[in-house]
Amino acid sequence: MAGMAHQLTVAFAKDGQPVTDLQPYLDTYAHISAFHEGDQAFAHLHPETTVNGDHGGPNLTFHAELAKPGNWRVYLQFQTAGQLHTAALTLHVN
Repeated sequence: MAGMAHQLTVAFAKDGQPVTDLQPYLDTYAHISAFHEGDQAFAHLHPETTVNGDHGGPNLTFHAELAKPGNWRVYLQFQTAGQLHTAALTLHVN
């Protein structure tokens, strides 16, 4: 729900297998940038997981507080094997 803090858990998998080799990228295992569809309100989230070498995953929990209801375009960035990946999805927030 908009304006309330929630946990957002992301599960990482490749070819149906859990990914456990997330590498630190800018001091954490992943970053989420979220943009509100109506007015481009912005949120930037980091996982609550403590970085412990090159073996993050398969699940990361983020403290998420998205200010407004509606659709948010979410970009998730993470790194494995020295390669930066970006995944995009849309979340609907009530």
